[in-house]
Amino acid sequence: MFDLAHVYHQNALICLPQDLHTLYVYWDFTPARIRILVDFFHHVRPEMELTLRLCRQDCPLPEQQLTLESLEPGWRYFSNLDDRAAYHLELGAQSPEGEFVLFSRTPVFQIQPGRTVEPAGARQLPPGLNPDWTIPPEGQQSGSNFSWS
Repeated sequence: MFDLAHVYHQNALICLPQDLHTLYVYWDFTPARIRILVDFFHHVRPEMELTLRLCRQDCPLPEQQLTLESLEPGWRYFSNLDDRAAYHLELGAQSPEGEFVLFSRTPVFQIQPGRTVEPAGARQLPPGLNPDWTIPPEGQQSGSNFSWS
């Protein structure tokens, strides 16, 4: 396993799609974050548990969740994901009554990125690229003052 928190001095919550329905998640916390979490769980809210939740954007409740048994680096596979749905992960504390205190949230992601369909005959160019700056098809004159020969 990587030791990202200690090497880069940053907390890590990493999501890596394995296939269209499976997500690999890895977490690693810096020593400073671990001290803060220990203080929170021992002094502020001892009844709460550190929880990782997988949430769909189109659903108000988490789809899957995991109680983290320790603050050590770890990993988990989340399975049976919908390849058309958008998800995010939440790391926080959950009480026995279901109250959730959010510590961190990933950006929204999809297992299979959306595809854009190019209209028939349309020429897609990156933003800011003038079509006159491209090499013309063989046998056609360039529309620019530059020569490619």
